[in-house]
This record gives sequence, structure tokens and C-alpha cells, in this order.
Amino acid sequence: MTSKYAIFLKVAELGSMSKAAMHCNYSQSAVSQIISSLEDELQMTLLNRSQSGVTLTSDGEQMLPYIRHLHDAAEAVAEQAARLHGLEIGHIRIGTFSSVSCHVLAPVLKEFKTDYPNISIEIREGDDASVTEMLLHDEVDFGFMDAPVPMGFDSFLVRRDPFVAVVPEDSPYAEAEAIPLSVYSSEPTALFDEGSQKEAMGVFRRNKISPRVEYTSRDDNLILSLIENNLCIGYMGKLILTKNSYRVTSRPTVPQYYREIMLVVRSIENASPAAVHFIEFFKKHLAQAAPQ
Repeated sequence: MTSKYAIFLKVAELGSMSKAAMHCNYSQSAVSQIISSLEDELQMTLLNRSQSGVTLTSDGEQMLPYIRHLHDAAEAVAEQAARLHGLEIGHIRIGTFSSVSCHVLAPVLKEFKTDYPNISIEIREGDDASVTEMLLHDEVDFGFMDAPVPMGFDSFLVRRDPFVAVVPEDSPYAEAEAIPLSVYSSEPTALFDEGSQKEAMGVFRRNKISPRVEYTSRDDNLILSLIENNLCIGYMGKLILTKNSYRVTSRPTVPQYYREIMLVVRSIENASPAAVHFIEFFKKHLAQAAPQ
């Protein structure tokens, strides 16, 4: 059963009673009654209601972190009680970006859910900045981002992903052994904006190159389609190209650079039991995987 705190947090996140009701598998009237009951209990109005949705009142803004802590504590109590009964339950919230979700996280989740079917997973996608905000506001248990990691967080390396030049299969560059970074100053360029864009621009700055950036997007399919249609060339982490069906190819660059993909948690000591369980499982999976 979803707690009143979880329902309030979902309403605050989605800005809609109806959307929160669908997510929590409740009727809209039930969600409205639960929120009203919570407001009566606290003797304050937490939400502004309008036809366009709901927003937090000033009191709601101030109460949000405390309600989130109550929710997290209640989940930790339930997880520990279940563990004492020989069960493994829980809920894990993960902040990540699309290439990690598809090509790193999904295979591990498949194995994890086989071993721990009663632990539910919530995945929230965003770039490095938004994942950092999710962590700071306790909206996720842990996240994935490119190094460097903000100070004060616990982290470990997941993968060292090479930056590559991505060109159409019929491009003159497709047969090159390696492509000099200097070509990006003259060729129309696309950058994939999932967090790695800031590292890519950092590479260009270090090499005193002003890239001719004509396209940026968080949609990897769009970027690869633009490249396939000879509208541009790309510079991105090789992981993004995994299992793609586009008529593009990747080449090393000169000089060669890498991005370091990190798993980041505010404090492993204070993480929920379910999150710690998954992180340990993830580490074992990485250790057993073939070298990248």
C-alpha cells in the first residue's frame, strides 16, 4: 500500500492529482482525500489547486524535505522488518541518462529483478546537472553521471568510455584510421546533450578548437539520423552507439579522450538498504563482466 507521504511526493513531483493517481494506482478522489487528510493532520495547506494542476504552497515548499525524510524512514523500517522475516523488499530510485539506462543499467536490472523480484525500481532520466539536483534533494537514491563528481558525494567508476568521431558510412572520413579534432572547426557538428556535452566542449577548449556546432539534442536517434543523412558529424561517447541501426560509423580521434561514467550516491552509509543491495550487486556485475 502506497503511503500518504509517497502520494504527496508524487503529486508534488508531477504537479497533478490525476497523474499521481494513475502512477500510484489510486482513484483521483482517493488521492485528493489523502492529501486533504494530510493537510488536516498538519493544520496547513500544502498545495495550491487550480484547473491547470497543483503547485506547492510556501508551507508545502518548507514541509517537502521533512515529508520526504518521513517517507524514506518509513521505507527503511519496512525493508528492515521484511529482512528480519527473511524477505527482501524495497523501492530504489535511480537518476541516470539514456545511454547508461539502455546499455549499462538494463542488463543489470534484468539479473537483479530475477534475484530480488520484490524490490521495485524507479528510473528518472536527466543530464548531469539534473541528476545532481535529484541527489541533493533526495529525489533519487543514487545516480549516474560523468566525472568530475560534485564534492561530498560517494562514487565509483562504472566505465571509461572513449569519445569517438561519428560520421556517415559513405563519408570520406569513414575510412580514416583516426580523425583529427581540428576537423570539427570546419565541419557541421552535432553534440549529444546527456551530460557528455560539457566534457566534449571541454576537450575542444583544451585543444583551442571552436567547433562548428549546428545541432544539439538529448535524443540519440535524432542525432544519429542527422549524421546518417550527411547533415553533420558527431563527437560523443562510444557507448551511445551501442546496438544502433543507423548507417554511421565511429572512428578514434587524434588526440583521443575519454569520459568517466560514475555511480554517485550522497552517502553510502546513509543509503537505504535496498539501494545498498543494488549498488553491491552492480559492483559484482561489473567485476564479472568482460573488460570494456
